[in-house]
Amino acid sequence: MTSTGVTESIHLRTSFYENRGRYRGILSWILSLDHKRIGLLYFIFVIAFFFSGVVLGFFMRLQMIAPGGAIMRPQTYNSLFTLHGIIMIFLVVIPAIPTIFGNFFLPIQIGARDVAFPKINLSSWWLYISGAVIVAISVFTGGGPPDTGWTFYTPYSLRTTVNVPLAVFGVFVLGMSSILTGINFVTTTHRLRSPGMTWRRLPLFVWAIYSTAWVQILATPVIGITLVLILLERLFGVGVFDPSKGGDPILYQHLFWIYSHPAVYIMILPAMGVVSDVIPVFARKKIFGYMAIASQV
Repeated sequence: MTSTGVTESIHLRTSFYENRGRYRGILSWILSLDHKRIGLLYFIFVIAFFFSGVVLGFFMRLQMIAPGGAIMRPQTYNSLFTLHGIIMIFLVVIPAIPTIFGNFFLPIQIGARDVAFPKINLSSWWLYISGAVIVAISVFTGGGPPDTGWTFYTPYSLRTTVNVPLAVFGVFVLGMSSILTGINFVTTTHRLRSPGMTWRRLPLFVWAIYSTAWVQILATPVIGITLVLILLERLFGVGVFDPSKGGDPILYQHLFWIYSHPAVYIMILPAMGVVSDVIPVFARKKIFGYMAIASQV
């Protein structure tokens, strides 16, 4: 690249970062392309969803305080159980550490100014919020709140008369958010490492987020396709999982757990990365990572 081309590239990149501050007030947050602000947005809403899930869990436990269930009807309890599961799994546990700490610290730890695709990063947050809103709307519309449990197991999710399709679509949108976040982190780790930041020098937190991102990319589309099949069967009568139409409900379980078992690692790997970075810092000892291994050789 010529010196003129380098100058133009630097000018375009500088203009891009300077133009980020053209909004004021709440718009400067919800339309921000800054990875730190997006991480903080995730933090605010994950905490809000967490406490809403805690409230639902409290009422569920209150229902079981004595035999007979005097607080709510069984249908209401099943609906609370479903909503509690959707919130805690898809809105809190799975996205929490990757979206919050990954957005905030990953670019910093590899020496990048931001993630590879800032606009897609913001789109991921908007999809996250949109999925949550769609799930909330499903509680107050249609035939009533979904009562299938957060797993949407068939054939019950195909035959119940409550508003399952809208809740399923909301979870599908949340899955799209997870996929885009994973693509962003993988690309960022590959392409935006600073000079000298080789693979062997990456902090373990970066490795944890990187590996989690690959799990998100490879596993989440499976649950997405499965949810689309539920929608097709509910709306158009396509016999995929319903045994009365020639479908196989066990097929749904296989497809569901192709995602849900790797989802366990989406939850735990980022936490392991946090611990692997925090403990050595405060212990002031290289007890994790490549430097610790090299010091023992």
